[in-house]
Amino acid sequence: MKLLPICTWLLCLLLFIVCFGSECGTPRRSVRSKRDLVRIREARSTFPGPCATRLPRGKRSLPGIDRRSPRLSQAGESSPGRRRAVYFTGRGDQLRLKPNAEVPRGNFTLEMWIKPEGGQRSPAVIGGLYDKCFYASSDRGWLLGIKAVSDQANRDPRFFFSLKTDRAHKLTTITSNAPYTPNQWSHVAVTYNGFFMKLYVNGAQVAVSRDQSGEIFSPLTKKCKVLMIGGNALNHNYRGTMEHLSLWHRALSQREIIRYMGHSLSQFGDLSQLVIHENFESMSRRWLTVKDGSFPRLEYSDRSLVAVLSDAELKPPPCGQTVCDNVEVITNYYQLWSFRKPKTVRYRVINVYDDDGQWPTITDHQINLQHQHLNNAFRAYNISWERTVHNVYNSSLRNRLILANCDISKVGDEECDPECNHTLTGFDAGYCKRQTARCPEYKQGNGVCDPECNWDNFYYDHGDCCNPNITDVTKTCFNPASPYR
Repeated sequence: MKLLPICTWLLCLLLFIVCFGSECGTPRRSVRSKRDLVRIREARSTFPGPCATRLPRGKRSLPGIDRRSPRLSQAGESSPGRRRAVYFTGRGDQLRLKPNAEVPRGNFTLEMWIKPEGGQRSPAVIGGLYDKCFYASSDRGWLLGIKAVSDQANRDPRFFFSLKTDRAHKLTTITSNAPYTPNQWSHVAVTYNGFFMKLYVNGAQVAVSRDQSGEIFSPLTKKCKVLMIGGNALNHNYRGTMEHLSLWHRALSQREIIRYMGHSLSQFGDLSQLVIHENFESMSRRWLTVKDGSFPRLEYSDRSLVAVLSDAELKPPPCGQTVCDNVEVITNYYQLWSFRKPKTVRYRVINVYDDDGQWPTITDHQINLQHQHLNNAFRAYNISWERTVHNVYNSSLRNRLILANCDISKVGDEECDPECNHTLTGFDAGYCKRQTARCPEYKQGNGVCDPECNWDNFYYDHGDCCNPNITDVTKTCFNPASPYR
């Protein structure tokens, strides 16, 4: 009889617990993993701006998020008249021109509006023409891009234009006069007319070179050339925005480039030499992506409709100061008594004559005049000069050409050595002045060594300048293959 109330109490307690847990109250919460809780929290969060729309790593998509470009999402498709632009991320979204388009192999002009970001990889290729067949040389063609000119990491990045024709021995690169400004629109144009390479930034000509000549490639290698923008196959990719791109079949003048900067091409009449005018309305119509790549992001341009020339003033480089220009050094020089004591500088002049004592390298009058000017110039500093003269009588040595630091192996070595850039070496056998050579055909191989034909591209006057029966080969023979050099 005493156990009945206890059993009744336990039964009521059990029924109360079951009823409160599920059947009579709120439903029982299911067990969720930590990953599910994170996904729910991300789905309920708000995304106020474009930076906040970036999902955590590994999250491909979430419901309710518009993944399009912010500018296209805000402007919508009903915004006629707004200019399109593309944004290159620098990660596999470079483009290459379809093979059916013809690329100029001679004179050309490439111009575009770009807004590069900071921290570009050096070099960062904005656009270039490559040779996909000749793997032994990766620099055939031309490039427009950004690279650092300082030896200290990626400092001092500037626009550059490099070009090498199929017949040239080495690449020529010219750079802008000042670093580029990140996140600012700039108009960049490059031209080549068969002789001059020119680089323009915001309408100003900032660099020029005449080290290349002739056509860029021959008709036989036409199918090997490919035009790319936004980078190259070596992942030297550009990161930033590009508004439009125009490729011409001729070298535009500076006046024409400035005129095209601020106006639409539809306002001009003669466009027969225009090869490509890309406004990125339909990229797939003319361009292809690289392997495993994608098209760059399409957005609207925020550049002002009025093209205003930015400050493109060409500032000369700062003058180098020597230690003698330092005021403190000069002041200390006068204050130290040991520096003001009389000093004597001894030097020797070696004068070379012919075997018979005629035709000296320098006359006695010139030696005395130089000695007099040295003493007059340094007398105020208590410095005097003491001279000795040594005469050498050797006709063979007298007839030789002596240029400081110009070894005979440097003459005609397919590179322009400044120390050998002299008229008596034929301007380094023509490699320092190759493109300015004008040798008429009637002078080539006419039995006379003509200096204007004594260059490698004229076969050293077809052998006349290395023929001992025609000329003094000790002064005119620059051909590395000749035994008379």
